[in-house]
Amino acid sequence: MKRKNLIFVMLLVLSALYTMQSCKKESAVAFTEEQAFTIPTLEAPVQGFLDLSGSTVDLKWASTNAGGASNNFNVYFGTGDDPALYQSNVTATSLTVPVVVGTKYNWKIVATDAKGITQTSPIWSFETVNPDAPLDMNMTWTTGSLAAIGLDLAPTAAVDMRLLIRKADKTAQTTVNTTGFESYAKWNTLPNGKYYVATDIFATVDAGDFNSPIPVSIDLTFKQRGIQNEVVSFANVMTNQFVCSSYRVYLGYVVKTGSTYAFTKEVTYPVSPFSGTWKGFDSKGFEYPSEVVTFQGCSLQIKGLAFGWMSDFWGEVIFKGGTASITINAGTGVVTIPNQFYCRTKYKGAVQPDYFIEGTGTYDATGPFPKMTITYDLLQNGVSMAEQDPLSTPKFVATLTLNPAGLKSLGKSVHFTTPAVKPAH
Repeated sequence: MKRKNLIFVMLLVLSALYTMQSCKKESAVAFTEEQAFTIPTLEAPVQGFLDLSGSTVDLKWASTNAGGASNNFNVYFGTGDDPALYQSNVTATSLTVPVVVGTKYNWKIVATDAKGITQTSPIWSFETVNPDAPLDMNMTWTTGSLAAIGLDLAPTAAVDMRLLIRKADKTAQTTVNTTGFESYAKWNTLPNGKYYVATDIFATVDAGDFNSPIPVSIDLTFKQRGIQNEVVSFANVMTNQFVCSSYRVYLGYVVKTGSTYAFTKEVTYPVSPFSGTWKGFDSKGFEYPSEVVTFQGCSLQIKGLAFGWMSDFWGEVIFKGGTASITINAGTGVVTIPNQFYCRTKYKGAVQPDYFIEGTGTYDATGPFPKMTITYDLLQNGVSMAEQDPLSTPKFVATLTLNPAGLKSLGKSVHFTTPAVKPAH
């Protein structure tokens, strides 16, 4: 019994000791709040290209410490992607550094407080502009080959174009022709002056029976690092119809003054003294109003003969061609259209055999406006269409003038007779 009481008493003592330990008050621990610098932010110079007014640049940033710690910044600066330490323990929020033109610099700031806690900025960069930076010019192009000939070709596969740099009098300077797009980067080697930018076609795709003029759109890109980066576009500026050096299209001109280059867009096409819009009539047994155009290709071209009456009275729709080479001799007054493919038509939806054209005529420039008379024939499978047409035998005749008044200036009015029957093919 005494043993049980002793054990009970001992349990009571242990319980009391445990309770006393649990109620003992812990001592308070003191905490110190450190105030680090804020992450440095950029103030100057702005990122990108920088025009210099001297040989130094002021780097400026902002970073504060709420605890009032003294400024202590390490400045990292240089041309490397990860700039090296340039100056340590800087106590201001700016630093002047030496620079040279045409160079890219990277820099960052590391702020450190009295307890050694750091805050690091992002890496900032700027590039000093070189006022004598060279000009690079690139010519690229796109084509409408898919719509024109049914082939989706790469631009350089559809048309091999040449880039031409010509002097102010348009005489030879430089010709660029590679297997790809064309580039010219030697403007800085040229004397000051005016230079024309032109192009012509060296070669083009041959799609056989599917050949049709492919429209060409051109982009000229001018890059002068830190000074200009400009794209000048020329939508559908030409086609691949004329593949020759004589068919040169001028896109504009560059005026070079020292290291300054200014481009002016000015599209001009080859011209001939005989180029223009001719108005008059096209006689097919009657006087039918007509308008044709002459223009310079690889040779002088005429477009539009027979267009009106062929559609109205023969009921044929021209869907390919309609342009022919023509020569006009102003001295002798002789006009010649050599035998050549002229056009392809559809009659009631059916494709007709190709038409060829040939003709002769006269040219008269003695009056205030030139006049021209063309006697021509259309041949199909070698057969004369004029001879087959009872109203047009023996030839078709077009009487035309460059006078904008057209028919009235020729003293003619339009007379319609019974429409001709379409000749049998």
